[in-house]
Amino acid sequence: MKKTQTRSLMVLLMTFAFFAGLIYHTVNLWTHSVEWASVPENAHLSDSNGLEKAGIIYDRNGVILAQSIDGKRIYNEDEVTRKACLHIVGDDSTNIATAVQTIYRSDISGYDFVFGLGLPNTIKQGKNMTLTIDSQVQKAAYEALGSYKGAVFVYNYKTGEIICTASTPAYDPQNVPEDIETNDQYEGAYINRSLSAAYPPGSTFKIVTSAAALSTIKDVENRTYDCDGHKKIGGKEINCFEPNGFVNFKDALARSCNVYFAQLALDMGKETMTNQAQKMGFNSYVTFDNIQSAKSIYDVSKANANDLAWSGVGQYTVLETPVNMAMISAAVANGGVPVKPYVVTGFTDRFGNTESRNTKVKTGSAMMSKEVADKLYDMMDYTVQTNYGKSSFPESLDVCAKTGTAEVADDGESHAWVTGFCKNQDCPLAFAVIIEHGNSGYGKAIPAASAVLSAAVEQYGI
Repeated sequence: MKKTQTRSLMVLLMTFAFFAGLIYHTVNLWTHSVEWASVPENAHLSDSNGLEKAGIIYDRNGVILAQSIDGKRIYNEDEVTRKACLHIVGDDSTNIATAVQTIYRSDISGYDFVFGLGLPNTIKQGKNMTLTIDSQVQKAAYEALGSYKGAVFVYNYKTGEIICTASTPAYDPQNVPEDIETNDQYEGAYINRSLSAAYPPGSTFKIVTSAAALSTIKDVENRTYDCDGHKKIGGKEINCFEPNGFVNFKDALARSCNVYFAQLALDMGKETMTNQAQKMGFNSYVTFDNIQSAKSIYDVSKANANDLAWSGVGQYTVLETPVNMAMISAAVANGGVPVKPYVVTGFTDRFGNTESRNTKVKTGSAMMSKEVADKLYDMMDYTVQTNYGKSSFPESLDVCAKTGTAEVADDGESHAWVTGFCKNQDCPLAFAVIIEHGNSGYGKAIPAASAVLSAAVEQYGI
């Protein structure tokens, strides 16, 4: 009798588990069907499928970036604009993982849970889509990068709106090169480098080291050092570009003294440096609008003294993404707390019904205290005033910034970085620019950033 009861109970439990699992998977399929339909592996929405009657994609000013006419996907009439917006808009394929035409293909194509793409076009619910990007600023960024590989990321540090996420090399989505897979000119052309690439940050990382020192070292602002251009740490030399002479903390950042910041990193140690780096987005991803960035890396677990010292100036194995670098500058501008970026404003169906997205400002975890952020704000302002010159940026803007010239393992020209933010409350933009093998942050990255900010000034009407 007991065996019969036990078996009956087991059958009942198995039956319950079966139906519970069935209900769970059915609900999961229903709620996530649109997302699953959009992944590149799904043949129903790969290649050009779904775009023949897809909705219009607009920039923030109503400029058409992509639309479907007579069963064909047509992109902006200007070739440079098409190339400049490629990595955020996408092409007919799903090769660009961060592009909205890859991620939101089901929404703009009118994919239906029951009928897939089989609904008649007269009742298909393909939606128009509006983005936060400014096509004119994108174009300025693309032209500023020129023949270099690199990226520009600019966003509003008060609202989170991404104004520009440009990457080179790019190609014309209207006329995709036949040799794109074999021509070295297009190597990495499917990658949005502002989101999906991580680079040695060089001296821009001194913002992180500064935040750690301000948080943990008493009277660090009064610490001085007489830099003769080099110092032996851990049996190997740490070198500056040139002797910096007698410097305090503020001047060490402005003059980008490697020796000073290498010693700071060594004095603070692995744990303190790692904790601060992780607070500022390292060893994690930036995610927004179903887009996930590459991971920024700070790992000194196996570092010797010299390695740890170099990590304090953004070398060793440190890697940074432009999007996270811009968020660090945004945190400095925002009292220590970065606003999360976003690129999708919303959708409109063919009946005029609007579905707004990202209607609330979303903040991330605090990267530093307000006291530390305020001090870094002044230090980055001082760096521009004393080292780069206010004239390096548009006349109408007050910019705080830090450059970086990052050495690379292949012994080629160093990567050129600049990151910063505008103090102007009517143009609250944080930015990061990386130019591969550009050699000088001051010589290459700042002019590119200035050109992009000038375009933003025109669009914002300052």
